[in-house]
Amino acid sequence: MLKIKPILDTEKFESEQSSKIYDENNILITDIGQTIRTNVTYDDLPNSLVDAFVSIEDSRFFEHNGFDISRFSKALYENILARSFAQGGSTFTMQLVKNTYFTSDETGTTAASEGLNGVTRKVQEIALAIEYEQQTNKQKIFELYVNKINFGGSGNIRGIEKASEYYFNKSSTELNLSESALLAGIVNNPYSYDPFRNLDLAKNRRDTVLYQMLNHGYINELEYDLAKSIKVEDLLSETGQENQSSDPYQAYIDAVVAEAQELTGNNPYTVSMNIYTSMNRTVQSQMDAIQRGDVDDFEFPDDNIELAAVSLNNHTGEINGILGGRNYADGGALLLNHATMQKKQPGSTVKPYLDYALAFENLGWATDQVVMDKPITYRGTTKIISNSNGTYKGEVLLKDAIGWSLNIPAIETLQEVIDEKGSKYVIEYLNSLGFDDVDSEHFDTGYGIGGSTFEISVVQAAAAQAMLLNDGKYIQPHTIRKIEYNDTREPVNPSYIPQEVLSEESAYLTTELLRSNIEGPYFSSVNVLKTNYPIYVKTGTSNWGSEATQFGIPVGISKDLWMTGSTADYTTTMWYGYDKVIEDEETYFTSAKLSGNVRGKVVNHILDSVEEAYGQPSTLSKPDGITSITHILGVDPYTAPIEGMPEEFISTGLINKKFAQLVAPEEILLEEIDSDKFDVKLDAKGKLNVVFPEYPDLDKLQVASNEIDISLYSSNGNLLKEAYGTKLFDYSWVYGPVRYKLVVTVDGESQEYFYDSPSQELQLENVKPGSHIKIEGSYDYETYSRTNNTAVKEFDIEDQELTIQIPDTSSAKDSDGIKAELQKWADVYGISLNFTVSDTIGTSNGTNFEILNEKNKNIEGTSIKALQSELMDMKFTVVIQNITACPINSTFDGTECQCNQGYTKDDTGACKVIVTLSPKPEDNDTDKVDDN
Repeated sequence: MLKIKPILDTEKFESEQSSKIYDENNILITDIGQTIRTNVTYDDLPNSLVDAFVSIEDSRFFEHNGFDISRFSKALYENILARSFAQGGSTFTMQLVKNTYFTSDETGTTAASEGLNGVTRKVQEIALAIEYEQQTNKQKIFELYVNKINFGGSGNIRGIEKASEYYFNKSSTELNLSESALLAGIVNNPYSYDPFRNLDLAKNRRDTVLYQMLNHGYINELEYDLAKSIKVEDLLSETGQENQSSDPYQAYIDAVVAEAQELTGNNPYTVSMNIYTSMNRTVQSQMDAIQRGDVDDFEFPDDNIELAAVSLNNHTGEINGILGGRNYADGGALLLNHATMQKKQPGSTVKPYLDYALAFENLGWATDQVVMDKPITYRGTTKIISNSNGTYKGEVLLKDAIGWSLNIPAIETLQEVIDEKGSKYVIEYLNSLGFDDVDSEHFDTGYGIGGSTFEISVVQAAAAQAMLLNDGKYIQPHTIRKIEYNDTREPVNPSYIPQEVLSEESAYLTTELLRSNIEGPYFSSVNVLKTNYPIYVKTGTSNWGSEATQFGIPVGISKDLWMTGSTADYTTTMWYGYDKVIEDEETYFTSAKLSGNVRGKVVNHILDSVEEAYGQPSTLSKPDGITSITHILGVDPYTAPIEGMPEEFISTGLINKKFAQLVAPEEILLEEIDSDKFDVKLDAKGKLNVVFPEYPDLDKLQVASNEIDISLYSSNGNLLKEAYGTKLFDYSWVYGPVRYKLVVTVDGESQEYFYDSPSQELQLENVKPGSHIKIEGSYDYETYSRTNNTAVKEFDIEDQELTIQIPDTSSAKDSDGIKAELQKWADVYGISLNFTVSDTIGTSNGTNFEILNEKNKNIEGTSIKALQSELMDMKFTVVIQNITACPINSTFDGTECQCNQGYTKDDTGACKVIVTLSPKPEDNDTDKVDDN
């Protein structure tokens, strides 16, 4: 083993060949290598840092000769017991040798490889470590070790100085005890103990280091307690390396470095390679300008707000630009890349590719499906779900539900899919979109609105929507096309095969919803994206919860804004918001901060740069499996329109051909009528009494209102949330209200009647003895007949003998009153009357009549017996006399009026007093008599 070990070269510990990164046109972007490492001397390091590393990683470092046999033997014993190589037992010197001469273990673990090769390598590490210690001193070894070791971050932080700047925004010479312990703890597993990624694990590891420092006597109890009491999150800074220069496109470069390490297991900063990427300089330069705030149409509202964005090719998955965050604007490398490393709740951006895409796929929906927006609770809880504005709309078209980003239809849709296919199906679907963290332990319907425990990165969000524009085929997003080593190793040519996760029909239908978002009257934030070619866009928001109230932040106020905008060829996703709460710093969105529409303008700038780089995008082609369907609005299942119905109630949408089936409206029937409860009574005179069984749904007896009660009630009937919404369609608007329909058929002649109450009385016409009467009852619409069944009752009228009372004159008033009264009586029996009216003179004013039979006999006030059939042939003559009394001072002599004695008729026929004049007086009379 020792014969084949490498020859020790002390210079090799301090030099590596740089790697080169190229853009999509194979033009060099940058050299990377030692330029990112800032070395520090041992004398510049604080004692707390040396003590922390020694106590946790190599407690006898200053005593052994490069190989600690006690520590190694203990690790070997524990490995044998555990049947693994989890314990390495390596000293600082051995790790330095390993990282210099052997394949770099970039994850930070120190276990030897299995088999003889692993044993050989370990033996050679020990020998080289002992040999190297004989040629240098402990201080130099420690210095080289902490300048070379991996400190996590993006997976590429190398050296104590870079780590200190990255995590704390300070030089390593300024580290305090708690910070030193945190860094010393990270190197054991840089990924797991990265505090930006796993805060709790990092804290526990920090505390372990502090305990070992106390255990080895480097600190006392008081120092231990004070250092442990400091919150790790209070130590961290996300704006490190402010004073360092950086290459242009640094956010993209950092993502490339992380991806190269994942592909090869080697770090481009320590292993020389040429990396060929998909970066477009036009797009990336625009992103760099945005993160610097170097644009004219908006300004960042405060210094704490952050943003990130990514642009990728829908059909290849190649990322052509990355906006890592405003922290990149200040210079530096290997920073917190907000686009690739940070995960946040995506809000409503998930609704298209999660809820509605799966509805098209599994529920057979068309693009004009009607959904219900009403207050609901999460299943199994009492937590009421609301929309962002706290209101509910009732029935809405699907395009409006997604356009207004309504939460309840999205959750209800996902629940329908789960009920149809199961949670496992949805979880596997999300996993196939690159959301590997989704599992059955945490998944719930809150994922349908981008909430609950669902957190994703900007890159993941872009790739998920890009799938919809790529015929339902998902491609893992990536920056690297090829890697070539600068030694004898084989090149790496990653293959990214499109994986079909959704049918092309469902993907296309979902893009139609995204296209309508920008064409409809929805959020103004997307209007800035309007172009002369289709744009497919979705916004999203997530809010602070109750945990932020302790910092004075209102519950439910926005902290994250998202927008994903796509063309047929490229997708851009951006996040804009706050990483964390900063007390008294207003780390949330106010109306004033929202008014600038930064997210819309950022996405617009990036899409414009994509068009500048690649030209106007292509156009999506409609799959052959898509057709249109015209049906009654809001009726499930889809129903063929009723002939002649108003156009406003007819809708046309796109649908997968395999679901394009219509139900005939005739199948939509009313309730059946119970024949046994349909009560009909008919007397011999044709008087009909009908009682229908009451219609089960009394509301249908009225035309439905366009307002509906969508209030939420508990299982015991208590009102939880009062709400009212709009109804888009009701059959009563076309059919009319439900009516009690009566069809009466007398001897083959039918008459229809419609009533709004179940009890009715009707006098039948043309009913005579021997008639056949058929009474049919049903429930029916007033306008369009949709009878389900009919209850039938039938009667035959018998020829019965009746006793008929002839009216007398006791109630006679005048000729007109007599005629009306006698005609009404005759109509009851079907008797014909012939009226004769005359005027005469009598002793007093009045009216008299006689009813004469065919023999001219007055039968007034008598009674007769006759069969019903005979009544129809009876004809009576009614003689009516209007009597006028003689004038005053006269007497009727039986023929005419004669003036009484002392009276005489004048020219008018009136009787006047007879006047006798006295003789003319003598001349000597003085009194004169008037000539009259």
